[in-house]
Amino acid sequence: MRTSASAADGIRTYSMVERSERLDFEIRDQSVRAPVTKPHRHEYFQIFANQAGAAPHLLGGRRCESAPRSLIFVLPYRVHVAMVEPGTRYQLINFASNFLRPDFTLTPLEMEEASITKYPELTPFIYQGWFDFVFDADEFAHIEALLQRLQVAHRHRMLGTLERVRGALLELIGFTTEKFAPQLQSLAEQRVYLQGHTDALRRVLKFIDENLQRDIALAEVAEAAFLSPNYLSQLLKKQTGLAFVDWLTGRRMERARELLAHTDDRVGTVAHCVGFADEAYFTRRFKQRFAIAPTAYRRSMREAG
Repeated sequence: MRTSASAADGIRTYSMVERSERLDFEIRDQSVRAPVTKPHRHEYFQIFANQAGAAPHLLGGRRCESAPRSLIFVLPYRVHVAMVEPGTRYQLINFASNFLRPDFTLTPLEMEEASITKYPELTPFIYQGWFDFVFDADEFAHIEALLQRLQVAHRHRMLGTLERVRGALLELIGFTTEKFAPQLQSLAEQRVYLQGHTDALRRVLKFIDENLQRDIALAEVAEAAFLSPNYLSQLLKKQTGLAFVDWLTGRRMERARELLAHTDDRVGTVAHCVGFADEAYFTRRFKQRFAIAPTAYRRSMREAG
């Protein structure tokens, strides 16, 4: 059985073949397979339908409550974990991106920023984390009827079945979007995903600033910020215009400048404090960035003071 997670990445990425019997669509209840109990992500879409009990999710660093009669929508590659309490009854739906839309080619970051006019099927997935999708008894009865329809069709596939499955799946998504349309439209107008980006970058910055003295890999930073490496790379490029390595080097240089200006530490000590093992290499990089050597910079700051 193959795995799509790299050895350097502590958060595992699952493919459909690892967690589903089919590569296009699957629906199953809690009795079929035990839930993953560690933070993870997967290449496919997922809908968690809680019928009874409690199963709060941590989704991209946000807590989502999962009360009875609720749905949770998980985008591909969004880091999450479900804390399923004993006795919880639920249905889990997994489906590939091209099952939802044959023309689906969006990257993880593009999914989070997608226009809900152009991609209405993504609406509840995008705004899960800012809103909990909880239904009353009559509304959830309609959802359970759809779940039953999906189960029967999934078990007995024949010519035309997948079209019926896709129709019921779109009805489930559309029913949710229609019920909560005012709240979802308000979130879209506020562009709350930008706040999500801000929160993510804040976590990234905090982790980097606390670990500048050692080697830091992209996968390690992404894991600490509850992101996938690919998503983090795209986010940094979009928000800063820099690749991860360039951005990290910039943070190291800024910290070095602070230490040179405000401490009496030797240049070699400053270099080690910001993750450079070689003082000569650090000096060269510092001069490239600021057009002045570290010792000359320190002297200029003391003279200015």
